[in-house]
Order: sequence, then structure tokens, then C-alpha cells
Amino acid sequence: TVLLHHYGTLTHSSWWYYLFVQTNRSIFSSDRIRSLEITDKLGPKMQFVRLFSPLIFYLTLSLAGGLSVSRRKIAEMLIKNCLVSTLVPVRTPAVVNDFKSAGYGVEEYTNSIVASRDTNISPKEVYDTILKLKTKDGGTRALDVGAGAGVSTQVLWEIGYRDIDALDWSGEAWRQNVEDRGYCPPTVHFYELDDERFVKQWKSNKAEKYDVIAFNFAVNQNKAFLFCKELLKEDGVLLAPINVQTDYWMKQTYKLLDSNGNALWSASDVGAWSVQFQPDVTQDTCQGVWCSQFNGFNKLR
Repeated sequence: TVLLHHYGTLTHSSWWYYLFVQTNRSIFSSDRIRSLEITDKLGPKMQFVRLFSPLIFYLTLSLAGGLSVSRRKIAEMLIKNCLVSTLVPVRTPAVVNDFKSAGYGVEEYTNSIVASRDTNISPKEVYDTILKLKTKDGGTRALDVGAGAGVSTQVLWEIGYRDIDALDWSGEAWRQNVEDRGYCPPTVHFYELDDERFVKQWKSNKAEKYDVIAFNFAVNQNKAFLFCKELLKEDGVLLAPINVQTDYWMKQTYKLLDSNGNALWSASDVGAWSVQFQPDVTQDTCQGVWCSQFNGFNKLR
């Protein structure tokens, strides 16, 4: 359009526009044009990276204007052989901003902070422990279970995991701290699902397994083992606060497990903090304000 207006004095603009569009209808279809930028299905930008000099345009169009019989053919040849040949794909490297949660940095040692009516931001010892997950080079695929406000997701991002699935049955804290006041890169996906519904969907989609899985709420040992054996890659690791006794939600042991469920590391206390997490809302034995009888959670049956 810039060119059309610029050379409007040399040839009738409406004729030129009609000819330009008709000749190149297959390339410059209306649903593919955004100003001087064309985007294909895969997303790379098509840009005008070189154009013939205005002097050449001036001379060529003047010549075309003096040849009544061949005017259309010459102009068609000009468009096809000059303009179209100068359209080349330029694949610009995508600039990905870092994941950001507004809750990151406000956590305190030994104390949890309410992030929403359905979730806490855990004591800082939790996130310090997650930092130990990156024990090897290689895979960058992570599952953040009970992501809440996205603080644990940011920790995973900062230690090198880029392909992250984050899930929480309540998305309120995520929306407040990530969508509204933070940033979520396209390689991080949030699912407003509890872990049981997520696993069902994951199996249905035959999705890829994970290099690391981090739980942010207390679980029974059988659930931790299930995730190790079904969702972890062979050399992957899982970090979870596991109840010291089945269905006893008052005390957990932090454990780092391999894909066979073997403990690589464990701790009942982390720093000055005694390990006690929100209970698993999917369990019928869940006790306290975080459970379905208080927050309206509906268990998968």
C-alpha cells in the first residue's frame, strides 16, 4: 500500500491496486496480510527484506504507461518477477521471556503465606529444596503438581526446565499471580485440574513422560509411587512430601525418588522447618480447611 500511494501519480491507483491483488491473489490473500508482514501456519514472519529501487519502479511504470497493448502484461511481469521475487522468508529467532510469578520472592522461611482461598505459598525451604532437582544435564520437561501461585513453577524454570506442565485444581492463585501480574511463556502450560483428572487426560493423550515431577502438597506413598512408575522417564526424579503414615496428614517426610520409587534422598525437617504440607484434596481422608467439605472440591469418581 505504501508503494501504491507513492506511485499513484504515474498510473491510476485503483487500476494498479486491482492488478496487484488479482495477479497475486494466491500469495497476498486477505487473511494472510498484516500490513507489510505475512505469517504462515507455522508462525515465521515473511517480510519485504529487499525492494527494487524507486528509480527502477519509476522507469518501468513509465514505460508500462506508454504501451497500451502490453501494459497489463508488463505490469504483471513486474509484480511477479520483481515484487514477488523479493518476498523471502525470514525466520526470526523467538525471544522467550522468563516465567514470572508475582508470588516469587515474597515467601518466608518457616512460614507459609496465603496466596488465595484455596492455596498457600509454601515456606522458602520448599523452593530451596526444589533447587536440588537439577542433578543432571539433559531433559527439561517438568510436571509441577499443585502449582498454586506459580512460585514452584518459577523455581523449576530458573533451574533450567523449559517444557513445564503446571496443574492445580483451583486456578485462582495462578490467575492472580501469573496471568494478571506475572508472565507465562508459551512452553509452560497450566491445567486447572486435580492430579487424578490430569493423569487420566495425560494417558488419553499419550503424552510424553517427565524428567522431573514436583509435588507441592502432602501425598500418600502409593500416589508418589504411581507417578514415579507411570509418568517419570527412566532417569527422572520425583520430589514429594510423603505422609509418614498412610492418611496421616500431620507429618510428612520430604523424599526424592527415582522412576522405580527408590529413595535417593529424604528429610523429615528442612532447615528450621518441620515438613507439613496441605493435604491431598483428592483423598477421602483429607482433613482441614483445604479439603472438599470446606472448599467445594468434587472428587473424580
